[in-house]
Amino acid sequence: MPNPTSRSYSIRLATVNDAPGCAAVNIAAWRSTYRGLIDDAALDNMDHEQLAERWHNRLMPANRAMFCFVAQLDPIAPTDPPHIVGYVLGGFSRRGELPFTGELLAIYLLPEHQGAGLGRRLFLRCVQEFRRRGIDSFLLFVLKANVAARKFYSAFHPDFEEESDVMIDGFTYRDVGYGWSNLDRFPAA
Repeated sequence: MPNPTSRSYSIRLATVNDAPGCAAVNIAAWRSTYRGLIDDAALDNMDHEQLAERWHNRLMPANRAMFCFVAQLDPIAPTDPPHIVGYVLGGFSRRGELPFTGELLAIYLLPEHQGAGLGRRLFLRCVQEFRRRGIDSFLLFVLKANVAARKFYSAFHPDFEEESDVMIDGFTYRDVGYGWSNLDRFPAA
């Protein structure tokens, strides 16, 4: 496994061409993060082609409700292709009953690139984009059983926390929602 701190990474706005890379990260991160937390069949049946198509639609320029930033491993040689190792997906809140205008929809990294501070950088880049879009508050949801992710988000001191149920492939799981009502306290990305 490569040492994530020995390489440099850049974060940039995703394009439609990044759909296959985002789908690959999506599958690898779900399989490593959620194995043992959700039903194995949901993980084993993830299809790269279907997810790449979904990502293609999300990343279309006409889709202004969402935005995505990718973390990529900086090439060692000028001829090396970019390699997407993570992403953050944000947009307008899907939960109109809660007092938040934005929602961090997903943040994932390939397991071998965790521990390099990329998760924090992606999180703060999402906050910066919320500000740029005039979104003054946001929330996110994480599986209650995902203790590592909950610890990560709790370190940003949310001022809202609520539990609810979420359905994944016909199974019900417990989710925890975290919210931040004031984005001024976050540092720039």
